[in-house]
Parts: sequence; C-alpha cells; structure tokens
Amino acid sequence: MRPNAELRLFALPACAGLVYAVTKGLIKGWNGTQLFSGFLFGSVIAMVLGIPLLLWMDRRWPQARTRYLWLGLILSLVATLLVRTSWTQLLLLPLAGGLLLGGLYSLLIRGIEQLAVPLHGRARQGWRVLAVPLSGALTLGGVAVTLYPKGEQSLAVFSLGALIGAWLSMLVSWPMLWLVDRFLATGWRHVIGGGLSGLLIWLLSGAPGLFAGSLKGASGLDYWVPLFNRGIFPFLLLGLLAGVLFSLLNGMGPRRPVAAGE
Repeated sequence: MRPNAELRLFALPACAGLVYAVTKGLIKGWNGTQLFSGFLFGSVIAMVLGIPLLLWMDRRWPQARTRYLWLGLILSLVATLLVRTSWTQLLLLPLAGGLLLGGLYSLLIRGIEQLAVPLHGRARQGWRVLAVPLSGALTLGGVAVTLYPKGEQSLAVFSLGALIGAWLSMLVSWPMLWLVDRFLATGWRHVIGGGLSGLLIWLLSGAPGLFAGSLKGASGLDYWVPLFNRGIFPFLLLGLLAGVLFSLLNGMGPRRPVAAGE
C-alpha cells in the first residue's frame, strides 16, 4: 500500500461525495436534503466500488497517469446507471462527472504525495487503515444494539449502526489518524484521535443548533441533561471508545519491521 494511505483512501469518497452533491444540486435544486443525499450516494459508491478499484489500479498500473481519470469515469457511469436517468443524462453525466471526479482526485493525490509520511504510520499500514472503519463499525453497531430493545431486529440494528460507523470512520477518522500519528507521540494518540473525531462529527452534524434554544435560561440539571442526551458528550464518548478499540486492534495486527528508506 502506498504512503499516506489514510489520506489517499479518504480523498476518493470525499471527492466523489462532493462531485455528486454538486451534480444533484444542479439537476434537482440547491437544498440541504439534495446535497446531503448526493454526497451520501457518491461517497458510498466510492467506498464500495471505488476503493477496491483504486487499490487494484495502483497495483496493476502504478505509472499510468490517466488511471484516476478512468476510475472517475467508471464510478460516474455506475452512479448514473443506478439512478435510472434519461438517455441524455446517461450520455452526458458519466463523461462530465467522471472527468471532474478524476481530475479533482488527481489534484489531491499530487498534494498528498508531497506530504511527509508520519513515523508511526509506516509499519503495518494496511492493517491500520482497515482497523479504522472496523473499530467505528463495531463501536456504533455495538452501542446501537445495547440501546435498542432486544428482539429479532438486533442483527438489523447492529448492521445499520456498523455501516454508519464505518462510513463516518472513513470520512473523518482516516485523516484524523494521519494527523495524530504525525503530530502526537504519546501512546494515547489514537484514543485522543477518536475523541477528536467524535467532536468533529458532532460539529459537522449541525448538532449545536439542535439544542441551543433549549439551553437558554437553563441551569442545573436542565442545562446538563440536553448536553448528555443529544449534545457533545455522546459523540465524544463514542469517539473515545472507538479510539480505545482501534488501539487494541492495532496492537493485535501483524508486525512488520520498517525497511530502510521507507
């Protein structure tokens, strides 16, 4: 796996989500629902299909400069076929969206390749990258099953929570892993990174505005209960728990000495 794999893999669903959010906004209107659904649709396609294709292309044609453009065209074609659009859009959207996605991702990759590789991120890189969405999936899936009433739907609840946890981990915790490995040396850096990921997800979710009105003039328990119910603390605790789980999984991974010059 190439250096700074966390950033390389994160960039693909992020770019795909942005491209398809803009595309959906142009077609159906600029509102929050359309933009979010477009970002979700594009990022999921990139995670399920794009990342395996990216890894295969990097291994099969490591020197081909146009491989990311071809990757963008393939993902755009698949996305267009899935939405069952008109023949005109079927002809135009894969080309325009694919070129935009491939070009944007190529630009980001050029910048990522100029970055230094964190010292802690050189060994066991493949396992570390896999452990991030795995820890997020197990954490959110496990919490969902714990909080949801026991019954026949436990497997469905766990699966939904795990999918959401893996999706959030790929978009938020992959770049956070790169940051904490570069700037922190403490053995608790991944737990700290998990907490920071939880805070970032809370901010991106728009949660501050959901309960801001209920805190006006509140004091005592009336102030703290909303914070624990739907405020920052659940996100922080989930992030810390995922960070602890990632630290355990990272310690269980295969150990490979870093070769000179890596």
